[in-house]
Amino acid sequence: MTEKCDILIVGAGTAGSYMGWLLAKKGLSVIIIEKDKREQVGKRLDVIHFESDRVEKAGIPPFQVGSPDCIEIREHSTVVTPDLKTNIKIRALQTIVRLTPFLYRMYKLLESEGAELWFSCEFKKLIFDNGQISGVITEKDEESIEIRAKLIIDASGKKAVIRTSIPESYGIETFELGPNDVMYVLLQYVKWENPDEPHPTPDTGYQWWLLWFGPSYDPNGAILGVGQPGSFENARLAREDFLNRMDLPPYEVVKKEQGSTPYRRPPYSLVADKLLCIGDAAAITYPFSGHGVTATWVLCMIASDIISDNLNMGKELSRDVLWEINTKYFRNQGAKFASLFTQLSGVLNFNEKEWNYFLKKDLIYQTGEGEDIPEPNKEYEEEMTFGEMIKFLFKILGGLIRRQLSFKHIKRLLQANGLAGKIKKHYEEYPDKPSNFENWVKEAEILWGKKKVAVKRLDTVSIEYH
Repeated sequence: MTEKCDILIVGAGTAGSYMGWLLAKKGLSVIIIEKDKREQVGKRLDVIHFESDRVEKAGIPPFQVGSPDCIEIREHSTVVTPDLKTNIKIRALQTIVRLTPFLYRMYKLLESEGAELWFSCEFKKLIFDNGQISGVITEKDEESIEIRAKLIIDASGKKAVIRTSIPESYGIETFELGPNDVMYVLLQYVKWENPDEPHPTPDTGYQWWLLWFGPSYDPNGAILGVGQPGSFENARLAREDFLNRMDLPPYEVVKKEQGSTPYRRPPYSLVADKLLCIGDAAAITYPFSGHGVTATWVLCMIASDIISDNLNMGKELSRDVLWEINTKYFRNQGAKFASLFTQLSGVLNFNEKEWNYFLKKDLIYQTGEGEDIPEPNKEYEEEMTFGEMIKFLFKILGGLIRRQLSFKHIKRLLQANGLAGKIKKHYEEYPDKPSNFENWVKEAEILWGKKKVAVKRLDTVSIEYH
């Protein structure tokens, strides 16, 4: 059996469903294949959150609190210092979503635009004609199906089943994610035994442990989450360290979930002949939090315009034609994320005392009182006025003088920030055509090679951040 379409997307998660919706709205024929049954999609995780402003920019129909896919829309979060003595209120515009109902809503939108969704359909291998990808062989209900398409999009998640199947010379890196390339996340859905007693309120973060209490579907409960690179054991030991310090009221663990998300730079190119990688398959995640749904939507908006414009002009989607996706993405959000990922290699070296100082002196988050709390940095880059820079430096100097900060770690921070600036500039000069790509990659490799491993030392475990 053989099928044909304009666009074949492998993976019907948040990345694949959104990309398919954008392309179907533009009149392209879209098939999305998903290895899970329809009733099983999104079951690995229940509650997630989206940045509210990014939802609006993505054109997703507005969420309604109380609908099956929306628990609440929040404007503020709380960050607690490692000594557990100071709560810092920050503005964080978040939409709290139940994943499976959200995906079901996206599927209805897709089908209303004429896209086809094939569930229980597993990718088996790529089809090449004259050295170019031209389709895939899948298996559905024990039947082999050949799907020919003008473009294959890998939205298959961390396994990146398409990207890791291509020849190494095809134009996109084929790396698989190792333990140091992944943030391992443990989630416990807890129910407070005495909900009227004081307890951490959603959304409360304990950044020293990369741990948080998030909103849950139960108003008398919360999600206790923690993420660490290296292994689930690292995440468990970080949570244990926190629980040894924190005097929590009694609670019951009613459900457990675990998963992982990419924690590394994306491939240097996201495109090749008739191929595009998005989402976790392309390691597109926020460096500071690990999740990447709305980050990938930015890439999808760029890509959908370029793909549809070129197909409407009758062009074949070669590497040269798709290259503009690379340029527009990496010169903007990609450059900012590369910079932030590098900066974190300086921040994550701070010890507990230094984290207390940085948080209490507003050196990490912009804070305020009442309605004066600033908006979050929606563009994910540092922008300081000259006056703000002077204040920042005086606070650093004060911390050094009072021995709240160490010269060693401040030196590491300054080195990381300096390297982050160079990496950002390099990505902002991403080549506008493939012929200049090889030299750009050589320079990028040199810069990334200078990024140092950060180490956090808790009482229970020492964790490396590569």
